[in-house]
Amino acid sequence: MSEFESHGKIEYSSTTNFTSNDILYMLKDLPDACCIFKVLTDPFGTVKDMLFLFANERYAQLVKRSSAELIGSTYFDTVTNRDEDWIKYSYQAAILRQSTILRTYNSDYDKWFEFWAVPVYQKGFCAFIIHDVTAAKRDEDDKILKRNSNNLVIECAKELSSAEFGKGIKKVLKILGTSIEADRVLIVETQDNDIKAIHEWVSGSAHSKLPTKKDIENNDFISLWRGQLKNKDIVVVNDTYTLKERNEEFYDKFLAGNVYRFIIAAVKDKKNILGYLVVDNFANDVPLNVTDVIESAAVFISYELRNRALTTEMMYLGSHDPLTGLGNRYSLNQTLVLLSGMSVNVGVCYVDINGLKEINDEKGHEAGDELIKKVASVFGSIFRKKFCYRIGGDEFIAIIPEIDKVKFNDMVGKLRNKKIEAAIGAVWTKNSSEINKAIKQADEAMYDDKMIYYKNHERRHGKI
Repeated sequence: MSEFESHGKIEYSSTTNFTSNDILYMLKDLPDACCIFKVLTDPFGTVKDMLFLFANERYAQLVKRSSAELIGSTYFDTVTNRDEDWIKYSYQAAILRQSTILRTYNSDYDKWFEFWAVPVYQKGFCAFIIHDVTAAKRDEDDKILKRNSNNLVIECAKELSSAEFGKGIKKVLKILGTSIEADRVLIVETQDNDIKAIHEWVSGSAHSKLPTKKDIENNDFISLWRGQLKNKDIVVVNDTYTLKERNEEFYDKFLAGNVYRFIIAAVKDKKNILGYLVVDNFANDVPLNVTDVIESAAVFISYELRNRALTTEMMYLGSHDPLTGLGNRYSLNQTLVLLSGMSVNVGVCYVDINGLKEINDEKGHEAGDELIKKVASVFGSIFRKKFCYRIGGDEFIAIIPEIDKVKFNDMVGKLRNKKIEAAIGAVWTKNSSEINKAIKQADEAMYDDKMIYYKNHERRHGKI
């Protein structure tokens, strides 16, 4: 190749003549597989075969032949792991003079190739250039999987946060189950290793006899899951037959022929196990990173479980007296609003602790608190805690709806027989719309009982 100086730059002459050997040498050093064909046609112009005019070493390695064997031979005579579509693409390139770019998977090499079929020289001739794009394809697939997985997780998180817990959980389980083509997805809530609740979605096309909720509740599935997880957040069991050796009876009864693969993810609040997210018989060929999706879902489900627990606790504290656990005035008012709009039987029992001030003054407020808790405990055990309210420092009231008069009076009698240090007033009415009137009457009856206490108290202390 000749060189000359022009305007202070080194340039190459565009008129240099190259021999055919020079060009073939360039093609030999291509980083990709390359071959050049002359197409062989029948009298009607249909391509029947291709004659190798050139094949570099990279192409020869792909078809497991030497370049010498290929050149001068035909495609069908020499290439065994051939792609039949090459005849079609050679016709388009050599005869129609149209280029084709195609990406295909080769199972022999477990690789993705991108090949170009391009026209060369003149009509009847074409070249194929083959580039290994496996790494790029896998990177693209990984990005697609990641994008699909992220979108699915976001969709689930939105559904869970935008609906009531129960409805949100149902939607999320359905979205997860249909997306990963599972037979079932369930959340098992636990408390101290005991099952607290089970939320379940089952595919309408599930054919296997899956373990029922009762099976899960009455058998030691929790131990199986804990044993699989150990200290991990998620475990994928791709073949449940591997569990047979550990517990053959359990495998034969619940898994064999029914659950062939499953995923378990721990639903945790820091180190505390709130439950388990379990997926039965999911598909392995969905365009998702199933493990990442389930692990992420377990995380935001744990947030919702924790938030629900906090909300429940806050609602409880907002409607209950912290010392006794009975309802507070807010809770009582909510009940009264409901009952005043109804017409049902209702019993009202009013209680006021006797001598609380003296106990606080003489023994301290801790002793006073103990007396309050004692009276509240007795009160709640007779009338049931959910119907009982603490409405003042030493005052309690029970509102029992839909109770007949005889049964209510029996309960009041039991309370009096407990001989608690308290004044008691009770009223029963058949019309709860007059609940406020009944409360006033019970209060007055309690006041009369209190007066008896004061008279007896003063008599004992010589004040009369």
